[in-house]
Amino acid sequence: MLLLLLPMHGMAQIWYRTRYKTAIFGETFAVSPIVSLNMEHAVNRQKRSYTAIRYGLGFVPGAKNKDSFGWRDNGVSLPVSLTENFLVNNLKRRVKQRVSLKCKATPSKISVEWFGEVGLAYTPVFYGISEPRHQVSGIIGIRQQVVFDIPPKPKVLFLKFQYTPNYKSGNFSWNPVTGSTNIFGMSIGFSI
Repeated sequence: MLLLLLPMHGMAQIWYRTRYKTAIFGETFAVSPIVSLNMEHAVNRQKRSYTAIRYGLGFVPGAKNKDSFGWRDNGVSLPVSLTENFLVNNLKRRVKQRVSLKCKATPSKISVEWFGEVGLAYTPVFYGISEPRHQVSGIIGIRQQVVFDIPPKPKVLFLKFQYTPNYKSGNFSWNPVTGSTNIFGMSIGFSI
């Protein structure tokens, strides 16, 4: 019985290793209205999914002052989100292929994973001379992760595209034609 369970345990370790614990990324036109720098922590890491908690600091430009150079009434955003990421490609098949190569060839050091992402976000935006604004967003996205299997731990680069319908100032924006400019966003980042 032990010999039968050992290969399954080994496969679980390979799957689990591809999930990073902490990442840093830049984001534009998504949960943070214009641009933000974010930290993400992967918790509840499973074989086919993981939960991500992230927080960041963003910049929101204010109205342009025609009388002087620069911007006035700039804002700072503090995006916070919770997402669940589900593996959508067949990692199991690729892992089995890598393990079954044995001594015939060197296993690939690079693999690509695709995740579907769903979640919620809250973003307060603080301006210099006006009241803070609060925005609640849904998150539906796709994430591509490129895993570089380099000891002692794998490095992960990722790219995300998101649809983020939001509710702010008593209005719900979901239509990309008539809604606000930050309904679609993208992020690029790496594990640390």
